[in-house]
Amino acid sequence: MEIVNSKSKLIEKIMMWTAIAMLVLVAGLSIFYYLNQSSRLFSDFAETLSYCISKNPYNGVDGIHSIYPPFAFLPFYLFALICKKPLSLYVNGEMNLEALVKSPTYIVSFILFYAICLALVLFLTAKISKFKGKKLAWLLIIVATFAPVLYIFFRGNNIIAALIFVMLFFWLYNSEKRWQREIANLCLACAIAIKIYPIVIVLFFIKDRRFLDMLKTILYSLVLLSIPFLLIEGGFGNIKHIWENFTKFNSGEGRNEAWSNISFDSLASKIAEFFGLFGIVTGGIYSILSKLFRFGMLITTIVVFILAKKSKKQMQSILLALLTYELFMGVSYAYTLSFLIVPLTMYLMDFENLSKLDKWFYGICFAVIAVPAQACFSFFFLSQIACASLLIKCYIDLINDFKENRKLKLASASESETSSSQIDEKKEEPVNVEVKEEKKPVKKVDSKSSAEKSSVTRKNQPKNL
Repeated sequence: MEIVNSKSKLIEKIMMWTAIAMLVLVAGLSIFYYLNQSSRLFSDFAETLSYCISKNPYNGVDGIHSIYPPFAFLPFYLFALICKKPLSLYVNGEMNLEALVKSPTYIVSFILFYAICLALVLFLTAKISKFKGKKLAWLLIIVATFAPVLYIFFRGNNIIAALIFVMLFFWLYNSEKRWQREIANLCLACAIAIKIYPIVIVLFFIKDRRFLDMLKTILYSLVLLSIPFLLIEGGFGNIKHIWENFTKFNSGEGRNEAWSNISFDSLASKIAEFFGLFGIVTGGIYSILSKLFRFGMLITTIVVFILAKKSKKQMQSILLALLTYELFMGVSYAYTLSFLIVPLTMYLMDFENLSKLDKWFYGICFAVIAVPAQACFSFFFLSQIACASLLIKCYIDLINDFKENRKLKLASASESETSSSQIDEKKEEPVNVEVKEEKKPVKKVDSKSSAEKSSVTRKNQPKNL
């Protein structure tokens, strides 16, 4: 009991000092970011709100070329109405982003939106962790100052809405109540309808062979992606514009080389650039590595989930699904790493039961991703390396778990075969039945009566002639 309490106190101390360090860093770095990059502050939020007030955010009439499906705008309409006047001036080109960001109604709109979203993220973190007291307080501070979450705040990106839906999905995924599991499917569909690429997370259903839930989630996604087009000028004809905008966005100059892009496509680009320093032609290297990394990872993840049918390593399974989503995208900015709040929470929950190697390895990788300074300088290369390392570690852990389960299954099968053969041998052995001879009771003959009988017999015998 004392050992368990000491381990519990150890993780609490680690969380406490981590939370304090992150708070101090955030306080200083936020001031630095505001003074040096205020022109880019909340830029994504302004862009998303501008989509809401545009009649058609896809055809470029208002100078807007959205890459998101119309469902992604729905959570933002109310907040766009709060600052509609300055927002209209921004869309018409009469006000620049820096002036919009300083507008009082825009500030109110952003703070209100982000406060609600952050409150929901912290609420779901508490529900998933089931921590209480100081442990919960430290965890919530760590999540609020987590580098990818800070990056969402600085940019004002709409991925925070997708994050909430993904957290809801994992919270309700294993619920005993059927209707809650159905809501989980719907929540993942909502995340897909906002950002598209979370469709990769449906691979998580393979692990538990929940193919019906996978199919329903995909169907829900198609419905949520399709119906909102009816509310926008141009209807389904805008699908073509989305694809064109998306293609231009992915092929944008410098996106692959951006230090805030943590995708495997970006990693392939950086490796190619490194070889380019030595005068090597890099075009072919980049193309080969990108396809090898991305599609190799996708196929490996599917195979590992098939093997991990009875695996109890839930943290590794969730981490694998999320990393596959984040690293597969062509352009995956670091705010997608905010989804790792779920496996980070599970790591802290299971800390006492992890091996020494797992404690150190996962702990260091999560710590690297969490460092707030990355959000300030938009430099996430170390996080990119940490994600690749975590992906490989998840593969190793789940494959080893599969091997152990297989050994146990084979051992159990051999034991059952041995016991059944022993039973069969017992059945075939001859049964020795001892036949006891029955001793007939000996009648005692009275001597007197026998003498009388013999004398009578002699008298009756005929005399010899």
